[in-house]
Amino acid sequence: MKFLIDVNASGSVPQWLIKQGHDVSMVSKINPRMTDADILNWAQSEQRIIITTDSDFEEMVWRQARPHCGILRLANLPRAERMSLLQDVLERHGHDLENSAIVIADSKKFRVRKSNL
Repeated sequence: MKFLIDVNASGSVPQWLIKQGHDVSMVSKINPRMTDADILNWAQSEQRIIITTDSDFEEMVWRQARPHCGILRLANLPRAERMSLLQDVLERHGHDLENSAIVIADSKKFRVRKSNL
């Protein structure tokens, strides 16, 4: 899968994804102050799934009907828990993300919103 990692979700996430064979780009390497709208445009233009810890992207998608290629919002957890959660999400909902779903994942549950686009 192709991912775009938001600044707030960086850390060990990109390295783990690369080790798993995924194509990863990071906002922090280009412009850590990039606007959410520009991040969403970048992800759309390169058909990347955004990984973030905030709800801004899903709000933009629903309120502004913005196109996207999938969004994964991970709970802001300690590193080991976040990595375990990421692995679990990709195993259970990787196909949903590849089909442009929004997946909201915390330590207790997953919420999947399928794309209407």
